[in-house]
Amino acid sequence: MCLHWRWLIWALVWLQVALATKWYGGGMDFNDPSAWLDDHLPCAQDLVVFPEYYPALLPLPEDISIDGLVFPREGAILLAEESTITFGSDKQPSCESEEKKAYLKPPKSSKWFDPGTWTDKSKEFSTFTPELERIPCDDEQVIIKGHGPLSFDLENVQYLRLGQLILAGSSISKTYLEQLISRDLGQFLFYNAEYVQVEYYRGELCGCHKDFERLLEPVCHNVQEQCETPHCLSPVRPLGSCCLICGAILSTPTTHCTEGTRKEFVAQISNLISQESLKDQIGLHVDFVGSQQFGNCLQAVVTDRHKYSERSLEFLQQNEHNWNKTGTTLKVSGRPYNPNVSFSSIVLILFCMALVGLVSVVILAHFMPENPYLNRIPQWIHDPRRWRWRHLGLRLRRNLLFNRFDNGGAGGGSSEGGASGVDRLGIMAYDPESGEVRERAFDNPMFEQRGALEEAAKESQEQDEIPKMETGDLDATSVVDEQELTEINLDACGADTDEETI
Repeated sequence: MCLHWRWLIWALVWLQVALATKWYGGGMDFNDPSAWLDDHLPCAQDLVVFPEYYPALLPLPEDISIDGLVFPREGAILLAEESTITFGSDKQPSCESEEKKAYLKPPKSSKWFDPGTWTDKSKEFSTFTPELERIPCDDEQVIIKGHGPLSFDLENVQYLRLGQLILAGSSISKTYLEQLISRDLGQFLFYNAEYVQVEYYRGELCGCHKDFERLLEPVCHNVQEQCETPHCLSPVRPLGSCCLICGAILSTPTTHCTEGTRKEFVAQISNLISQESLKDQIGLHVDFVGSQQFGNCLQAVVTDRHKYSERSLEFLQQNEHNWNKTGTTLKVSGRPYNPNVSFSSIVLILFCMALVGLVSVVILAHFMPENPYLNRIPQWIHDPRRWRWRHLGLRLRRNLLFNRFDNGGAGGGSSEGGASGVDRLGIMAYDPESGEVRERAFDNPMFEQRGALEEAAKESQEQDEIPKMETGDLDATSVVDEQELTEINLDACGADTDEETI
């Protein structure tokens, strides 16, 4: 008889689930390696060790085979009626550990007003779904299941409003939930619940929450840092949303919040989208929003599915004649733009372009000194050999490694007549037999040498012959020191001995 009643309860539960339900998976499952230190699951011969302080309620699996349990000083476990724990079972060769212990990781708490805590298996949340609709609504059923640690932070929760609570497969009534919160067991399940009031609603509300404005601050406190910067000018914020979006919002006041009215409005907009073949480009979200201050309204959020291109805005403006009702308002965002490109970024790009252009002009002035326009640039700017720091007494020396690339034959090596402006190069080597003098530079064909060769010919006629170096014998005067020879008498050393000295 009890079995039939149990199946009847589960049938009623799944019937309500089909309407509106928020799920909580329970975090890291007991049988998940990530819930244990070093990812080591307990074997049949292992001792399960809890942390010394375990601020959560842990529902144990239905079947466990371990060697023992080391409970924490503070914590709680939930054991179902059909659960079985086997101690000292047979040894399994495939699962062994040297320490014979498995350590649970400390639990993590989940905030009740955090949209990331809950999931909706009947539908997927889109990026433009308001955050207040991602947490349990005031008349929704909440199912908490799984074999992971359960711990909820009721920070900023004044009223715990929901339609029904299913905890570990059991339906929790409003009276029992109020008693559970005040007990020691409830302190591990719910934190910051000293002044929380429990309220149950069953389809009596318009919209997800009784008064969404009251929940905006506590909910947005958990998701404000996760909001992406909208890529448009003048973004809009839907009612019940924490983040600004790019798109359009159509709001129509209403007095009767029925599901039929919402479906009719959704069908009207969806047909217009289908007629223009925009299903893959435009996203739509329609729901009631209730407010004690501004009344109830039916809100439609229309956005671009992919990159914002004002397609959703154009769609609503083209069909504006279909929403000509009293009190209907249309809010639209501005044109698209990239928020990552600021004024400082543009200034930096222009500065880099100007710097590259300046360096290019200096390089051209260095290699094209005959250009009438580039010749106006002072030579000390593009010639590093003329850079001086007089106050430091420092002057850059010429790099002899690259002297052979200078145009030594164009102007006879004269800095005044040469086209390259290179100082005269000194003698590198002298051959006394042939009288040939080798210089450090060669006639570089990269330089324009017409005018330079003419000037070099004139100078060669005026210059005297280069005196040849003569060689001769060294004089006595060139000798620095004379070495005196000292005579050593070997007979004196060998007077005392009969041996012959060499």
